[in-house]
Amino acid sequence: MTADNDQDSAAEALDRLIAKSFASRLWRRDPSLWPEPSPGGDPPGRTLGWLDLPARLPALAEDFSGLASKLTGDGFTDAVVLGMGGSSMTPLTLSDIFKESGPASGHAGGADQPSSSPSNEPRAPGLRLRALDTVNPESIASLTGSLDLARTLFFVSSKSGTTVEPLSLESHFRSSLYAIATATGSGTGPGPSSPAPGSGAGRRNFVALTDPGTPLSERARAGEFGTWVATPEDVGGRFSALSAFGMMPAAAAGMDLHRFAESAALMAQQCQGDAKGNPGLQLGAFLAANALEGRDKVTLITPPEHAIFGMWVEQLLAESTGKGGKGLVPIAGEPLLQPESYGNDRQFVVIETARSEELQFQQTAGELESAGHPVLVVKASGPDKHGVAGEFFRWQFATAAAASLMDIYPFDQPDVEAAKIRARELLSDLDQDLDTVPLADALRSLEDIVPPAYVALIAFLPESANLTGAFSSLRRAISEKTGVATTFGYGPRYLHSIGQLYKGGPRNAVVLGFVSGKYDDLAVPGASYTFGQLSLAQAGGDFAVMAERGQKVMPIRLGDSRTENPSRELIDATEQVFG
Repeated sequence: MTADNDQDSAAEALDRLIAKSFASRLWRRDPSLWPEPSPGGDPPGRTLGWLDLPARLPALAEDFSGLASKLTGDGFTDAVVLGMGGSSMTPLTLSDIFKESGPASGHAGGADQPSSSPSNEPRAPGLRLRALDTVNPESIASLTGSLDLARTLFFVSSKSGTTVEPLSLESHFRSSLYAIATATGSGTGPGPSSPAPGSGAGRRNFVALTDPGTPLSERARAGEFGTWVATPEDVGGRFSALSAFGMMPAAAAGMDLHRFAESAALMAQQCQGDAKGNPGLQLGAFLAANALEGRDKVTLITPPEHAIFGMWVEQLLAESTGKGGKGLVPIAGEPLLQPESYGNDRQFVVIETARSEELQFQQTAGELESAGHPVLVVKASGPDKHGVAGEFFRWQFATAAAASLMDIYPFDQPDVEAAKIRARELLSDLDQDLDTVPLADALRSLEDIVPPAYVALIAFLPESANLTGAFSSLRRAISEKTGVATTFGYGPRYLHSIGQLYKGGPRNAVVLGFVSGKYDDLAVPGASYTFGQLSLAQAGGDFAVMAERGQKVMPIRLGDSRTENPSRELIDATEQVFG
């Protein structure tokens, strides 16, 4: 198939969206645009509130910025978002994109997100923002030791109010604050009352972000939190970027929510009409048309300052469409290869910003098109980084459109719960161990795979720049040797992101799941298990469910993180097998 054919297919898909008045029907909340949700899934009427967020954001900006000013004035210096998936992905994304524009910020689990380019954009002083979306004991201990806990604000973010990871992390930090208060004989935080475990310990250090009526909101009403910010009940997690889940931490970090609001409102306006110029329809048509013709690997090429945005898109596409044995397979953060190294299951979205090296991106897009690959260049919204708010909305609109064309209901995640159930079973029997295969044997088994299969690399390991770099080298080696696409993610983060696709999407993944050897563990206060045991149970549970769903899964134990270098072990094995 040629690039011209692919362009024709995308144009025809766009015509179909226009012919069925997709945009206007979406704005009217027409549920007939998609098939019925899975049993137990929320219907469209309870999931389409994200369409209203651009219009609501100016008022929210006033409220959130006012609260953020108070928190900054109370003497806090740092903010950490404790969450998973949609509750933490936007703060993680924004903290990386804006990390050169204000106080140091980024990912709290090991500092390995892509570096942003330096920026001269002024930003009001704010708290240093991090997102902690891991239960790896070494990552948790590392962050704990780096913080002045008494002056750290913790956002406990969970739409359901029951998510095990942020609640376990909350218990850890409350216990740590209690230990400080006990040792010093004083309260914790810039003026909170004296804490006690299980009774609102250090409550002024904690802000609850959750829907009304959840167990977390009831605890907030009972006085266990300094503040509760209600999140919208009709907005799903991965569509919540412009809600309190994304914007309240952004305000605390000093980001300009009014500029976010302007960007989002402009994109929402552009997505109103049933016309060829609708940017959400254009993107959605491109994604779906190519996927329906076998090019389901959506390969994202981003400039450095937006590299983290690919991870945000990964969650949106994978969790929205990866079900019923089909879906879009987002490929984010993959090393750029020569055009001839890619298989014929690829489509490319090149994200170009005002600060991109335009000629370089044009050359990349041109070379890919010349090799016969379908390419869409997306010019990011706005003249600066605040345009990311418009991109959040564009991609959400496009995902809804693509799902309609692919006959997929995009607002549920029917296969996520199965892994949670299996993890709970494993936690009830801690004597079970995970059967693993040698690393070199697993890598050798990849040499004969071909597209449309793809390799999924999962790491239940302490996140670090060195380890991410080693996995990046492995991804390059696999793709250059076999032509297949690769994905990569740290656990348990991926469980709330691309994990839905692994279990519910196409049954053509080869999964290499890496777990730690021995490590220094950390207790979960009030629980019968440790963070390390929770991590291993999550890994074992998800690996088992993926295998039951037809994926080939190879668990691998990577070294002893206290005495060996897992990055070196991975690099050596890559060189040994792939040369």
